[in-house]
This record gives sequence, structure tokens and C-alpha cells, in this order.
Amino acid sequence: MNKEHFSFEEFEILFKDRFESQEELLQEYRYFLRIFDHLDKTDVPKLPDEDKDEIFKLAWRQRPQKSSWSPTWFDFLRQPAAAFAFGIIVGCIVMFMVMNDKVELTQTASAEPLLTVESTRYTETYKGKIIDDFYSEFENPKIVHEKVGESSPPQRTLYGTLDNGEIYVVWNM
Repeated sequence: MNKEHFSFEEFEILFKDRFESQEELLQEYRYFLRIFDHLDKTDVPKLPDEDKDEIFKLAWRQRPQKSSWSPTWFDFLRQPAAAFAFGIIVGCIVMFMVMNDKVELTQTASAEPLLTVESTRYTETYKGKIIDDFYSEFENPKIVHEKVGESSPPQRTLYGTLDNGEIYVVWNM
């Protein structure tokens, strides 16, 4: 075997937590060296050729088999350059299919403002396209944020109509 063995310092680092005292650790290290000295001195007989053949046959049968269903062109795609080129081609085809419809890059501007705020001394009224979209079940919705007095907390109220303007809705928020 003739290998260099662990030094005592290396042995101590690995096994110092397993022994209660330094003497026990040193005794175990000496026992460890005696075992390896004995192993170094013993002769190992040569393996017969029949046993070598049998070991090789067992290893050959247990090796992972390459699947027969994968075609050889699939192996070609495992190369990085081929995989990259194939990815570019597939990406171009997919983009062509997605972009086949005309894409409008310009949007039409709406003359209606998204949100308008009207302020008076004690109220702020919010209305516009954002409020219409958010409260789509109401007709002409507007949110009023009003303060009744100087010391009272502000209150939000939603105003609007339902049923083609026949029902007037006031909803405290």
C-alpha cells in the first residue's frame, strides 16, 4: 500500500470530538497506524483472469444503455452551436407566427381626460375615464371627497345613477 498516513494533527482535527481526553486520541492514533502498517506488509494475491473476465462482463451488463429510440440527428442537436442555430430558427418561426397580424405601433389619443379633479374649499370631485372604468356598473360615476367642517374627518362618497338614470346612487366609501 505504501501511502503516507495521516499526521497526528490531521487525525486530531478529524476525530477530536469523539474522544474525551488527549491520551485516548493518541492511543487511537497509534492503533490506526498499526492497522495500516499491517495492511502495508500483507501481500495481495493477483486476481485470476477468469475473475477479471467475470467482473468485466458484469460491469458491461450494468452500464447505462443508450436509448435506441433517440434518433442520431437528436445527438447532433446536443452540440452547442447546432442547438443555438436551431433555437434561432425556431424563435424566428414563432415570432413570424405571432407577428403575422398587423401590429399598430401608434395608439389613438383620447380627447377625454383620464381623470379630472374639481376642487372647492371643502370638496374635491374626481371623475373621468379611470373612474368610469373602475365603477362600470354605474352611469356617470364621480367620487366626492368632502370635509364637512374644519375639525371633522374627510369622507369619500360615490355618486352615480343606475337603470338609465332612473335610480340615483349615493354610496359612502
